[in-house]
Amino acid sequence: MIVVLFHWKINPQYEKTFKEGWSELVQRNIEKYGALGSKLHKTKDNQWVSYSQWISEEHYINAQNLEDKHEVARVKMLQAIISTEKPLILVPVLDHLMAHKV
Repeated sequence: MIVVLFHWKINPQYEKTFKEGWSELVQRNIEKYGALGSKLHKTKDNQWVSYSQWISEEHYINAQNLEDKHEVARVKMLQAIISTEKPLILVPVLDHLMAHKV
C-alpha cells in the first residue's frame, strides 16, 4: 500500500466545483484503479490537502490516464486551482490510525 498527498491553493469562488470534481475522481479511482479511498482537508489559510490510499504505486500511476469520461471532473478541479505542489508518494512505516467515519 502507498499513500499519496496532494496540496493545492484553491480560489474560494470555485471551492464547490473543486470538491465536486475531486469527489468524482475519487469515486472513479476507487471503481476503476484500485484506490482505497481519500480524504480532503482544508487549512485555516485556504490550503487544501488530499490524502489518498492506493493498493500500489502501479495502481496510482495507472489512474493518471484521464482520457475517459471523467476528464470533465479534472477540468472542474483545474479551474479552481491557484497553485499546486508535486504529489508526495509515501510508504507507510507505522500506522496507529483508528478506522472512524466522520
